[in-house]
Amino acid sequence: MGAERSPSTRALVGSADIARLAGVRRPAVSNWRRRFDDFPAPVDGAADRPLFALEEVRNWCLEHGKDFETDDADLLWQRVRTEVPDLRRTSFLAYVGRLLTGEIPRVGGDPAPVQGWEVLAEQVLTAEDPNRLFERLALRWGSGLGRAETDPDLGDWMAELAGVAPGQQVVDPSCGGGGSLVAAARLGATTVVGQERDADAVAIAHARLRPLAKLCVTAVGDTLRAPRPVLATEPADVVLCDPPFRDRDWGHEELAEDPRWVYGVPPRGESELAWVQHCLSLVRPGGRAVVMVPASVSYRPGGRRIRAALVRAGALRAILEVPGDGGESGRQVWVVIGPEKGVESRVLLVGAVEREESLRLYRDFLAGDLPSDEPRAIAVDAGELIDDEVDLRPSRHLALASRGRADVHYTPLLEELDATLSEARALIRGLDFDGGGVPMTTLGALIDQGAVESHRPPMVMSTGEGDLPVLTVADLRAGRPAGERCGPAPGLVTTEPGDVVVAETVRDTPVRVVCEGGEVLGPRLVLLRAVPDRLDPDFLAGAVRPEVVAAGRTASGRADLRGLAVPALPVEQQREHVRMWDGLRRQRELSERIAELGDRLAELGNRGLREGELKPGKAEP
Repeated sequence: MGAERSPSTRALVGSADIARLAGVRRPAVSNWRRRFDDFPAPVDGAADRPLFALEEVRNWCLEHGKDFETDDADLLWQRVRTEVPDLRRTSFLAYVGRLLTGEIPRVGGDPAPVQGWEVLAEQVLTAEDPNRLFERLALRWGSGLGRAETDPDLGDWMAELAGVAPGQQVVDPSCGGGGSLVAAARLGATTVVGQERDADAVAIAHARLRPLAKLCVTAVGDTLRAPRPVLATEPADVVLCDPPFRDRDWGHEELAEDPRWVYGVPPRGESELAWVQHCLSLVRPGGRAVVMVPASVSYRPGGRRIRAALVRAGALRAILEVPGDGGESGRQVWVVIGPEKGVESRVLLVGAVEREESLRLYRDFLAGDLPSDEPRAIAVDAGELIDDEVDLRPSRHLALASRGRADVHYTPLLEELDATLSEARALIRGLDFDGGGVPMTTLGALIDQGAVESHRPPMVMSTGEGDLPVLTVADLRAGRPAGERCGPAPGLVTTEPGDVVVAETVRDTPVRVVCEGGEVLGPRLVLLRAVPDRLDPDFLAGAVRPEVVAAGRTASGRADLRGLAVPALPVEQQREHVRMWDGLRRQRELSERIAELGDRLAELGNRGLREGELKPGKAEP
């Protein structure tokens, strides 16, 4: 029994896990396996996806002077990943949470839903700080669910935007595993209330929140169709919400006469505007609701009237692009306030800037200190936003604002042009080429020689349900993380850092170099993986650039991947090619920026002279 109590007893890790814990890239782990005879042998898994005993790997790294950062939470989570299938991990963590909160008695209660879970649960219950260990496990669980769980950093950001303060009541009507409410409790909220459709997620949330707040209330149910009384017992000071996106089955028909639709009945395709109004119905006058929505909600034609009503009533206070998302395919946070008299008639629009910077801009706006020439944010009068389109995209209004005020923008743009030209000149001097050709081979030959692995998804693959993130052609085109889900199935291919993903049969689709890994390869995609010591992964990515793949497509749109020409070079010379490719890529970026700045300066200069904002300076001799 003593051996069973060690959380590392059966903890297994793959190469990607070892690389993360050791702070290296995955090819380094492959190198260790080849170079060191004493590297631990695989204990499970398949030949192309071996699994190692975590304790053995940790000891080996320490003996060889290599960093290996892990603790009880890492050890236990790796064991959970080994022993609990993906589809059951939410249920397992909920089981542990119910034991922690006493919902399931620890002594004399019903047996665990799955044999063996009680042994894993005991590692949490007998830890020095069970609540802290459970929270760390919950963070690891949530990080594997993608959009289904709010990222902890985004949850913190939303809570800070909402101005959560000690003593307040905070509600999340779509709380999932409780991440946003955890952020609120850490800022001092004393009462946290959440509702979620998934009973297991509610159990996880309750276990996380119970040690942090004086009063923690969670409820199971569809909050749009049947908001629980606990949500409306008393209006909240703050509502935080990261609801499901693009949900056409949100209850449009049965809720058509619902009194919550103060600003208009949401069309079937505008579920997010139903969530915004639902959140407003839960907040006190003057209280704030911070709601995550897709960027398209700010300009889709179907929501025009509701957007106009929110702006006209002063309910919409700010729209901030989520840091790191950007573009129309990203996400935004809407800050709306409960109805009150004398409300601010302007709306703050903030572009995609770092979290701390967006918070500063928002607080400056609230204090009336936002500079009129701030290039990353703009406060727009409500009347200017209400037109035929009611397009509320921050990027659009920031671009429109930058077209005026030539006297403000001309000099900074000129300085940026000068700096960009200097960088371009220095880069050009560093790009030195020698004459003479190099031997060539093909990608097909490299695959046949074992220097490159080629992987495809299963012939039959079902998406739409499950816990595994699936990378699709649409994700590649949109430049976003995996947006689909699937369950475990034979033959699934999981991406790893450095992999190159190509849409073999779809035109106009970019090539992606995988940075994080962990996503399942979706239909119509091909994964290319460089074999360490044979081919540099960055060299492979450079050789299979989007324009090269596009040039090799046949009339039907299929890419002839095996026929792609690749320089036949040793690894050392491959890295020199990578350095030159990086330089040329940067040179192209600089050239495009120089052209853009030149056009912008010419436009501003002409307008400034015409409108009297600029005047000719003294000509240099």
